[in-house]
Amino acid sequence: MQKKLFGTTGIRGLITEVLTPEFVTKISSVWGNYIGGGKVLIARDTRTSSPMLENAATAGLVAVGCDVYDSEIAPTPALQYAVRNFDFDAGVMITGSHIPPERNGLKFFISDGTEVYGKIEEEIEDMYFKNKIEHANWRDIGRIHAFDCVGPYKEMLLKTGIEGDLKVVVDPGHGAQCNVMPLVLRELGYEVITINSQPDGYFPGRNPEPTEKTMDNLIKVMKSLNADFGVALDGDGDRSIFVGDGGKFLMGDITAAVIADAMEAKKVVTPISSSSLIDWVVKKNNGQVIKTKVGAADVVAETQKQGADFAFEENGGCIFPQINLCRDGGLATVYLLNILTKKGKTLSEIISELPEYHQIKSKVECSDELKPKLTEKVKEFYADQEIVDIDGLKVLFDDGWMLFRSSGTEPIFRIFVEAETKERAEKLMEEGLKTVKELLKG
Repeated sequence: MQKKLFGTTGIRGLITEVLTPEFVTKISSVWGNYIGGGKVLIARDTRTSSPMLENAATAGLVAVGCDVYDSEIAPTPALQYAVRNFDFDAGVMITGSHIPPERNGLKFFISDGTEVYGKIEEEIEDMYFKNKIEHANWRDIGRIHAFDCVGPYKEMLLKTGIEGDLKVVVDPGHGAQCNVMPLVLRELGYEVITINSQPDGYFPGRNPEPTEKTMDNLIKVMKSLNADFGVALDGDGDRSIFVGDGGKFLMGDITAAVIADAMEAKKVVTPISSSSLIDWVVKKNNGQVIKTKVGAADVVAETQKQGADFAFEENGGCIFPQINLCRDGGLATVYLLNILTKKGKTLSEIISELPEYHQIKSKVECSDELKPKLTEKVKEFYADQEIVDIDGLKVLFDDGWMLFRSSGTEPIFRIFVEAETKERAEKLMEEGLKTVKELLKG
């Protein structure tokens, strides 16, 4: 069955076209029927449309007999932590995560705090399109309660962290971590400077996705204040990208490799898009790397299946399954600061002990209708090269690789490249972009 609603992570779309109040109410009623009623925790990010969609989702859930516990604005990992640890039957998060502010999304979680995945998505869609909804009678409709999932999440972060005195610049990007990460790090003793730290669904300071381009102000502030460490979080706070001493931007899989190395992780799960650095680190520690499709749900499912002790995505989503079985930007921040404090070294000093790989990411606009055709054409173009097709097409060379992959959340076609030298990586990206653009013209 071909999915029509769910993408790589939840359901996402334009507010006026896909995520209308009517749609959100209906799909939430379907979800409530699917889980058979019970206690559902709901929260939202800071987008201007999120309160409207949260109210619509609440109405849909209550209408089928679910009791809804509203946590208002909260990071996604805070909601998932609470669902797992406070006897909830399910969770719903209203968030667009990193996508532009005119779009938004829905994520559904089962009782262990993990996101719905695979067959469950198909069954929800089948119920939705066949209008299999059973509303409760007026006596049995659900009730709405308040519940604070942010408090327990903060306590968990404080318990995990150790005291430190580094100068840290925190950029929550106007998102759901605004009232969490700066407070947690200050309580742990760090000298904290914040930017873009007021919740604002218009995202005036920067785009909700932390990238090298959108983090230029963070890098400037770090340099001007001679800060030791910087972190930028995405809109719902489940991903974090770091800046080292000297204002050096760091790819998510580099810092994840530092964490895996410090943990001496023996089994690590990560998508096919991640840097070869993790293979080097885990091999050094006599461990095993398991590669998956791109997407948090796939990574978490494989982490559970393999009993892995660490998992991550190259976009900055780290998973510490023994504590919180989901991507958690707050936990990743605390773990990395723990490492710097314990080792008494700067992040650049730690990274200098690892081999260097150069990765470049880019994307080309591509309609959803053209994505399958474009993928097939790329496969034909590189038919003479070794290709790994776990997710998209990873073309392997002796000194690097290129990954071509359709986005599951946006109308774009992604291109990632990696090589042992910057010059080779730039040439691979130049070739990849040229190939995709010419094939699209055809």
